[in-house]
Amino acid sequence: MTTNSLPTPWWQSAAWAQKALQRSAQFWFATVLLGQAMFSYYIVMLYYVATFNQDLERFNTVMPGGHIEGDVGGNIAVVVHVMLAASITVGGLLQLLPQIRHRWPAIHRWNGRLYVTTALLMSLSGMYMILTRSEKVVGGLTGHIAITINACIILVCAIMALRLARQQRFAQHRVWALRLFLAVSGVWLFRVGLMAWLTWHGQPVGFDPVSFTGPFLTALYGLVYLLPLLLLEVYLRAQRSPSVAKRWLTAGLVIVISLILAFGVFGATLGMWLPRI
Repeated sequence: MTTNSLPTPWWQSAAWAQKALQRSAQFWFATVLLGQAMFSYYIVMLYYVATFNQDLERFNTVMPGGHIEGDVGGNIAVVVHVMLAASITVGGLLQLLPQIRHRWPAIHRWNGRLYVTTALLMSLSGMYMILTRSEKVVGGLTGHIAITINACIILVCAIMALRLARQQRFAQHRVWALRLFLAVSGVWLFRVGLMAWLTWHGQPVGFDPVSFTGPFLTALYGLVYLLPLLLLEVYLRAQRSPSVAKRWLTAGLVIVISLILAFGVFGATLGMWLPRI
């Protein structure tokens, strides 16, 4: 005589938990895709147009000290930095698409090489700007240190991703490529986080908008440059974990973060990017 076991409730099902984790990642990617597409459009319409029209002084309307008369090296570094920003944003999103990786591996490889090269150039040009124009770059000492640390993280992740790809250790390569994408996205995340805060409060809270310093900005620097890397590790561990609860909790965390990002993208698009075009 046999007894029929009761079916496992959906909230205790490992398959359902894994699907929720995957769907949360897809929701996060869709949010980032939309937000970074808008950011790229803003960069092209502002900085590309200004460069092609030889109107580099327009940089100063949104980037204090973006163009300094007579500073050839610094001006070149700024132009290289902002001109590469749109291409690296689009290139990073393309690298995350599994359809391209599986159907067109050659495009994935060449785009990856271009992405790593661009990341290295942007990091070096960013550090050069900090070293040579510290008095013009907003954020104070804390912001400059945070940006420099982020640039160093980008350099490490880029080198590791390229090295592991050449060694054909693709599982480890993908992890470092994800870390690189998050590190490169730090500048975008900072703007989105800032605009989410300003949109919620309706005014600057926790920082001085003139000097662009204050406890909120100090916390934000750490959040956008270090927290995403930590959350990636949490997500990867949840993927490997047999714990159903850990997968559900991680999926919920990813959804909450994605909603905050969406709110920040909305605020940045209407309050920062579109009005400056």
